[in-house]
Amino acid sequence: MAGDRTTRPHKPRRKFIIVPELPEVETIVRGLNKKVVGLKILDAWTDWSKMIKTHALKGFISDVRHRKILRARRRAKYIMIDLSGNKTLLIHQKISGHLLYGKWEIENNKPVTTMEGPIKSDPQNRFVRFILYLDDGYMLGLSDLRRFGKVLLVDTVKIGEIKEIKKLGPEPLDKNFTLKKFRELMTKKRGVIKKVLMDQFVISGIGNIYSDEILWYAGIHPLKRVEKLNDKELAVIYKYIRFVLKKAVGALGDSEQDYRTLEGKMGSYQNKKKAYHLTGEKCQKHDGGIIKRIKINSRSAHFCPVHQRL
Repeated sequence: MAGDRTTRPHKPRRKFIIVPELPEVETIVRGLNKKVVGLKILDAWTDWSKMIKTHALKGFISDVRHRKILRARRRAKYIMIDLSGNKTLLIHQKISGHLLYGKWEIENNKPVTTMEGPIKSDPQNRFVRFILYLDDGYMLGLSDLRRFGKVLLVDTVKIGEIKEIKKLGPEPLDKNFTLKKFRELMTKKRGVIKKVLMDQFVISGIGNIYSDEILWYAGIHPLKRVEKLNDKELAVIYKYIRFVLKKAVGALGDSEQDYRTLEGKMGSYQNKKKAYHLTGEKCQKHDGGIIKRIKINSRSAHFCPVHQRL
């Protein structure tokens, strides 16, 4: 395989909207389990109460106050924070959101960090719209430039009944997501492979970035129809689903745009990408190909026309 590049010459690129996918959300969840398990929530604040989808603001604050954080977990692109008293906090970071563990003071209804470091120095961390105050003196803040993030407080035992959760497909890094299971899913689908990989009701957590990366490694054109894929092609796609997602989790996600880790730091997968957002660059397989971009409905796909032939 081609080596990862740690630097890349700057060139103007069209603006892409990059939504946090499984690796970015998994990175946040792992950070939460290290930082906040066992702490109590003392209070909450927001300047955008519309992001709270299950309660009015006062009711939410009253219901979440004094609950202990038991654990954090992930389902697809949702962060789930289990609390004492059979409650779970669901957070979907949407397009531009990411959770931060830090300290802020509210000045003129705007959070201002009191900490040095990336939470203060990186401008992507300055759009804090929602805060949970914790009993260790720190806070969980949701930075969300576009205000599309969602917060829900629900009964833990009823999570599976929530419409956003109940129809989700299997988790691709779960031990039960076997090649046999993947093949069974694919035999029930029709359409181009890029769209199928991104369908959250088929497989959870894969979006624009990692579908392109998976198909680049697998050597499969994004427009190839699922019903035309043979067993060997399905096996190699399955292999690279797990390979790419694990690699991206190890890199702490892709921080080309808004996403940052819980500490406000950048992930590094943007320096390891092979296809996504690399239009016009030489293919890293050194096969003479130049990465191309095409539109699939309203989404983009990036691929090498040499080793990803249709």
